[in-house]
Formats: sequence, C-alpha cells, structure tokens
Amino acid sequence: MQSNSSQLRVLLVGAQGGIGGALLTQLRQRNDISHITATARDPAGSSLTTRTLTWLPLDFRRPEDLDGLTAHLEKADAPLDAVICTTGYLHGEYGGPEKSLGQLTPETLAHTYAVNAAAPLQVLAACEPYLKRADAPRVLVLSAQVGSIGDNQLGGWYSYRMAKAALNMGLKTAAIEAARWRNRAAIVAVHPGTTVSPLSRPFITRRRAPVSSAAETASRLLELWARLTPADSGSFLTSDGETLPW
Repeated sequence: MQSNSSQLRVLLVGAQGGIGGALLTQLRQRNDISHITATARDPAGSSLTTRTLTWLPLDFRRPEDLDGLTAHLEKADAPLDAVICTTGYLHGEYGGPEKSLGQLTPETLAHTYAVNAAAPLQVLAACEPYLKRADAPRVLVLSAQVGSIGDNQLGGWYSYRMAKAALNMGLKTAAIEAARWRNRAAIVAVHPGTTVSPLSRPFITRRRAPVSSAAETASRLLELWARLTPADSGSFLTSDGETLPW
C-alpha cells in the first residue's frame, strides 16, 4: 500500500450489498483513509455527504448515473488510490443461473454481461485519469471462481460463468495497459469465496463447505489490498491471495 497512507482516497462500488456494506464499515473505521466515495443503486436514507464520505447513486441500467460518477471525480480532481467493485448479478428480475442450454435467453445473457462484465470496466475507464495520478493505486474487482474456464467441472450457470470470464479478460487487459502508467498500479480480479449475502443466499442453504460472513470476507479483501504489489497485477486471485486458473 502507498507510503503516504494518511491521504488515501477510495471508491467503493456497490456499498449497500452484503460484502460492500461490510467493506464500507471497515474502511470507515480506519485512520488511513481521507475520503470514501460509495455508490449504491439507491442510496436513499444514507447520509449523502460528510467530510469523509460521499454517497452516489449508481445503477448500471441508468447511463446518467455513470455520468454522475464521472462528474464527481472531475469535481474532486484528486488522485484515486483504490477502486473496489463489489457489484454483480446472479439472480433477480432476469431469472437465475441456467442449468441447461435450453434455459439460456438473450435477455438474461445481455443483462448479466452488462452488470458483471461491462459495468466494472466502465467504472475503471472513468477512474483511469485519477488512478494514473496516484502512487501505487490498487483496483480490486470481485469476480467468481465459476468464471474460470480451466476450473469448470460442473457446467451450468451459462450467463454468469460467461460474464465473469469476460470480466476477467477485461481486467487482465486493463492491467497490461496500467503497467504503462509507470506508477506501480495493480489491477486484480478476486473471487471472494462463498459469503452470506443477498446474492448467494438462495444457493448456500445446502452447502456443506464453509461459508463466510460478509465481515470476514471484507477483512480478507482489505488484507489482500494491503499486500498487493505490481507483480500481482493482472492476476485472478482468491481473497486469501491464492492464484486461480483462468
């Protein structure tokens, strides 16, 4: 992490989700963070602005929200030390994970790609000018082990697997570009591990393997953030820092 640790500015995308909310709580308890910009689909009821926290609406179905994020970054006009993106779509208004090819629809595939693959890269593009101005900026984007092509042994979950694999490729490519910034940047895709959250809840009731609380996962992610180096950039990692196959 940067040596000038009292001046860290962080963008947390998806701060009202399970993992995102836990990350926000823990980030606000640290004394090395000068300002957090937190986004949510509907930040109504949150304190919109304090000296150290700014809430912004960011619903990837609304292009004007991304324009709002860009305007906020332009107004702040400051180096951005970290971007942590926790958003994702697995089930909801467009249905859930497909068990067979016959369940795959163009609508679900398009929406899943838009949220899981395109949106984090759009956020990263908006942040690029400010990440370039930071010393050793860090970008952590939550992916999923099911997005690993090499690790796919069970099949199913077509749109989610495909979108996360596309996200991984985008982040790998962005990491190659970021190496040319020459400011010791690190961009990584991270599988957070199965965590109790609204996204995972329908799928963990019968799970025998250990399941983490959101707070436990958030702690591991922040520990990973602290020890990232430029050598890690372009990696697909677990929250414990182990490398996953593409």
